[in-house]
Amino acid sequence: MNTAQDIIFDEEAHIYRLNGNIVPGVTSILKPLTDFSMVKTEVLESASKFGRAVHKACELDDLGELDEGSLDPALRPYLIAWRKFTADYQCEWEVVEQLVYHSALNYAGTPDRYGKVKGRAAVVDIKSVSGTMSPAVGPQLAAYKNAIPGVPPVCDRIGVQLKPDGTYVAKNYIDRNDWPVFCSLLTLRNWCSHHNITPTF
Repeated sequence: MNTAQDIIFDEEAHIYRLNGNIVPGVTSILKPLTDFSMVKTEVLESASKFGRAVHKACELDDLGELDEGSLDPALRPYLIAWRKFTADYQCEWEVVEQLVYHSALNYAGTPDRYGKVKGRAAVVDIKSVSGTMSPAVGPQLAAYKNAIPGVPPVCDRIGVQLKPDGTYVAKNYIDRNDWPVFCSLLTLRNWCSHHNITPTF
């Protein structure tokens, strides 16, 4: 059986591969749930780059490897917000930005965090978007939850939105339809791929 160790991740292209074949990634599977067609390409690219920088700063901080002296000042409020969340919720991480692979359903992803949050098992996703978090975060977290080895049946799914004023919003995703929605999108993607059909959405 293939495991996450067999997956190769092309970070620049954001593509997962197994034995040379592309493995669907969680975010690409959920793409039909997000519409950025009204946003200029350069704005999207800038936001994506900044979001990756926020994630990296939080990752290095959790691993005890962050050089704060070299931190871009624009990232500091987001790091402060993340530190507040981890302290307020007494977080103990087991997984930090670690690639996972669901061998039965053949999809891969990189959950932001998994561990104990207020003493309960939880998978957590970090967001730095403005406005409110998308409902699509629910299926995203459900996909990660089901791909992480050893996750107990009762596991919280939490989205954490970091804000530029140093505050955060934590939201629990509890919709039972989130996992079926993800599986439906994965099934549709695989069917289209098998029949060489390009979906119109």
